[in-house]
Parts: sequence; C-alpha cells; structure tokens
Amino acid sequence: MIGDAKLTKARQSTAVCVGYMTPAGPQLTDSEEQPNTTGGMSDGVKDSGLDIARVIVARRAQIRVRVGLCVVIAIVFQTLTGPVPSLIWAAVYVAAQAAEYVTYRRVTPETVLDRRARLTFFAVMVASNMVFASFGIVEAIYAGSWGIVCAGLLWSGAILNGAIVSGESRLALAASIVPPLLHFMIVPYFVMTHGGSAAIAFAIMLAGLLNGVGAIAIWSAGLNLLRTATRASETARLAMLDPETGLPNRSAVETRFASMPQAAEGTVFVAAIQIDRFAHLRGAIGHALTVDLLREVAARFSRVLDDATVSRLSTATLCVDFVAPDANSALRTAALLQAEMTTPIALGDNRVDVSVKIGLSEPGDAVAHINDLSIVDRATIAVDQARTARLSVARFDPALYGSPGTNLSLMSEMTRALDNGQISLHYQPKTDLRSGKIVGVEALIRWQHPQRGAVRPDLFVQMAEETGHIAGMTAWVLRRAVEDQQALARAGIDVAMSVNWSGVVLNDAMLTEWALNCAREAAGPLCLEITETAIIGNPEIARQTLDRFRAAGLCISIDDYGSGLSSLAYLKNIPADELKIDKAFVMNMAKDPVDVLLVRSAVSLAHSLGLKSVAEGVEDQGSLELLAAMGCDLAQGYLIARPMPLHALMDFMNDRQRKAG
Repeated sequence: MIGDAKLTKARQSTAVCVGYMTPAGPQLTDSEEQPNTTGGMSDGVKDSGLDIARVIVARRAQIRVRVGLCVVIAIVFQTLTGPVPSLIWAAVYVAAQAAEYVTYRRVTPETVLDRRARLTFFAVMVASNMVFASFGIVEAIYAGSWGIVCAGLLWSGAILNGAIVSGESRLALAASIVPPLLHFMIVPYFVMTHGGSAAIAFAIMLAGLLNGVGAIAIWSAGLNLLRTATRASETARLAMLDPETGLPNRSAVETRFASMPQAAEGTVFVAAIQIDRFAHLRGAIGHALTVDLLREVAARFSRVLDDATVSRLSTATLCVDFVAPDANSALRTAALLQAEMTTPIALGDNRVDVSVKIGLSEPGDAVAHINDLSIVDRATIAVDQARTARLSVARFDPALYGSPGTNLSLMSEMTRALDNGQISLHYQPKTDLRSGKIVGVEALIRWQHPQRGAVRPDLFVQMAEETGHIAGMTAWVLRRAVEDQQALARAGIDVAMSVNWSGVVLNDAMLTEWALNCAREAAGPLCLEITETAIIGNPEIARQTLDRFRAAGLCISIDDYGSGLSSLAYLKNIPADELKIDKAFVMNMAKDPVDVLLVRSAVSLAHSLGLKSVAEGVEDQGSLELLAAMGCDLAQGYLIARPMPLHALMDFMNDRQRKAG
C-alpha cells in the first residue's frame, strides 16, 4: 500500500547507526514511550524519545550562542573574578559543550531514543547546566556583593533559557532550571559572609524561586500555544486528505491548482479517472479491499507519471495532473494510464480486473459560458462525456457540454415540444442481408428547437432520465411509433418497428401496463431495444418486465452489445430475440482486422444463443459484404439509409419496391 510503504520508509530512515538509538522503535515496550509519530504533544508523564531528540537538536542549533555567551561572560567578569578562574571556567564549559555536540551530532528530530540514551542525555544536560551556573559561585566568592548580584542575573538567565530550549520535555525543563535554582539556595551563605542581612538573603532566594515559577509558566504557555498550532496544522492537513486512502482529496486538488503557475515546458492537463462498475466491485470484494484497490490503482498511476500527485476526487474517481506539450501527447499519456489497468490487481487471494474511463481537461477549456467551472470540474464532466460516447478517453468538449443555464430550461420546454410538433420521430431502415429487403425500422427521437436548432438526443434524453421525465417521453415515442406503423401499413408497407426502451423505466409498473395495452394496437412486429446494462440495476424486476413483454409478442433486442460490460452472465439471463452489435466495432471493419474478429465472434455468439444478429453503423460496402459473409442477419447504417421522417420513409420504401419490381 502507498501509505504503508511511505511509513515503513520513514521509520527505516530513523534507524541511524548510533549506539544509543533503537532500530526504529521495536525495543520500546512501555506504551508511554512509543514514538510520537503524529507530531502532537506528549501528554503522558514520561517524555518520548522523539521529544528528547528535538531538545537535542534545539540545543545543538544554539551551541554557538552558548559558547559565545560563555566567552563574553568570562571576558567581562574576569575584572571581578580575575582572569585565571574565568579562563578555567570557560575552558571547562566549552569542553562540555563540545563533548555534547560530538556525542549527539547525528540525532535528528525523528530519532527515537531509548530509555538509557535519554537518561544519559539528562545527566549530560544537568552537568552542563551545573558548570554554567557555577560561574555565579565564582563571582560570589571573588566579587563580594557585586558578585552576588551578577550571580543572580546569570542564574536567572539560565532559568529563562531552559524554558526556551526544553521543547515539549518536562525532564529537559527540570534539567535546565534545577541547577541554577539550587545555586540560588546557597545565596544566604554568601550574603551573610559579606555582611548582608537575612532579609536580603531571603529576598534573593525568593527572586530565584519566582524566576523558576516564571520559567515554568513561560514553558507551559509556550507548550499550549504549540499544541494549539500543531492541532490546527493537523486539522488543516487532515482536511486535505481522503480519510480512507490517505490520498489528497478534492479540496487539496482545487487548492493546488488555484495557485499553480503555468508550466513553462507545456500545458498542465488534469485527468479524472473513474473506475467502472465501482459499486459492483465494492459489493463483491468488500469495503476494506476496495480501499486497498484504490491505493494500488493510485500506485500504478504514480509509476507511469514520475512525481505526479494522485488524488481522490470522489468515491470512484481519482485525479492526476501532468504536463504535456499538446493535446495529442496528453491523450497518449492517458492511454498509458489505461494500459496500466490491463493487468489484474491482486488483493489477497483475489485477482480483480479493473477498467477505467478517463476525462482530460486543460486551462484552455474555460470558454465564456463555463468559466465558473474549475479545471477539475471539467475533467470529471469529460469522464461523463467519454462514457456517453462509449470511449475510454475523452477531452472535455465545451460544445457538447453546452450552456448549463440554457440546458436547465430544456425539461420545462420538452413537454410543450412533444405537443407542438417540435419533437418528432425519424426512422432508420434495417435490411435483411440474405434477401436485401427492408424488413424493419428503428424509431429515433429528434427535437428541432426554434431558438437552439437541432438539440442532440443524447443531451435531452439523458436529462430526461436524470429528472424523471423519461417515462413521459418513452410513452410518447411508443404511441407515435405505433401510429406511424399503422400509417405505413395502410400505405401497404409492412415493417417491424423498433423503439428504444430506457433501462430507467424497466421497473415502472404503470408504464409497463400502458405499453402492453399500446402494443396491442401495433400493425406489425414491435421490438424494444434495451442496452445490456439496463438489467443490472434491478435484475429480478427487469427480467420479469421483459418476460411480460415477450409473452405479449414483443421482440426484445439487446442494444449496443460490446459497449458496456458485455458480461455473458447478464447476457444469458436477458430474455432476448436479437443481439445488436455496437457501431463502434462495425464502422471500421473494412480497415481493422481486430474489429472483424470481434464482430464475427458476436455474430457467432448471437446464433449460438438462438438470437438474430444486427449490425449498426454500416457505412461502406466492404463492411456490408463482410457482415453478409459472416452470416449476420440484419444491418443498419448510413450506407443503407439515414434516419428520415415518416413521409420520406414512405417515399424511400415505395422507391425500393418499384426498383425491386
């Protein structure tokens, strides 16, 4: 796992080969002595090894100040004590500082000290502070009353310094302030020796104690401030992390891009990567393994893009940013990310196949009517656009996205459009590849908006599904298709009528009853085209609904086969009569031998299951001939005819009949 690997690496980095350190902490058995790895305060009675390590680092950084102060004190006060005592004291103190520095020079803030190492350091610290405070005794001995005053100042400074450098360690604080406080206790001897009164001696002692209390108060206040700052920092850090995977979250991504400068060597692209069938995967392997899966997917993407930050945008969506010279290079990078998912992911005893959809966006996508969408928002929209277009990778398309403000009004206009003739049906013929006759048509909805012109079906149909208007639209399409089939029959044209049936309404009992009643009025065969993924949401109810349609004589066609999950398990359980091969595999058959192989397999599969095979997207004669040679039953596409309104369909069919006769 990514988080575990980084944690292990961090722990190993602390195992510096110094005799007084534990190897990354396994020898620490007392709970209060475990390393404070969270960066928080040590709230236990005993200090942790990390607390003492930070004190050592702080003292090491201050060594020049301590040595320099020692030299200054020795020079200034040698006039009171004499040069020899000052020189001896300075030499001893500097030697003690040098020994401490050499002994602990390899300690870092992350070093974990064991119990013996901590006790040894406390002894060194006490000895060092005793040596420093001893100069006050030298001053008191040699300089009389002035020496006592100077000694008090020196001890007070030592107490204050202890409060500053003790960090979070109570024991370090004690080792810093106890030696000078003990020296204050012997002040009465020197005061009385030099003829002073007991009141003066008591006052100096009291001043020393007050200094100690003040130092403790300063240390405590500083510690509270540090705790508050640390907690605030930790809260801010956690607010930028996904709590499950430990990856940066959407807030972190948005914050980073808000302050990111334009790359000098290219353009910054954002890839939103959505895991297919995520809910199904989570239900199959469980929540814990799903989190592990996300970490492994993120690790794979990190291997493809060095130094890239992989984030988690939502439950099933990751995000990665990278720099590419142009859009084509960005698409190639996205293809590399896709390629990383071709190898199954091992999770314990499970091997999981994972597929993803990738949406790309760049700063230049922010055109006028969508400039309120962040680059991350546009990347996630591009994922939806890829899924709608049945692509693995798609760049954000501003034209396809349209104007959100205008789109919101579409549904309120759709009902009126159904009544006033703006929405109509066009029909695309299907030909029998054996006889060459037109044997059926597919009803396709079209909307000619008075202001917007032709509205894309994928836009308003998807919005109808999302807003609950799809039932009314589906009922209108079925009613109009049945009426137009009756009109064709009156004109002597007998064809099967195919209508797209949204998976969203498969569990709508009222619509099902209405459709069955409407189907009784059909003038010929009636076929409902349903995508293979439509049955996945509620397979039991969907199966019951499809069984009722078939029992009433309706044909069921599995639409867009190959574009979704293409699961044989689901395919086996769909009560169907027809398998319709997705146009993505048919359009390039004449040029791509892989597509030929896939289509041949689909045709063979359909026949093995007792289904008719239908190929959509036939646009060239070579593909049509290949399909006929494979034994495909029906074909549909621009080569045969484009979608056309009812009157044009009648003319087309009459013209075909005249030519055939």
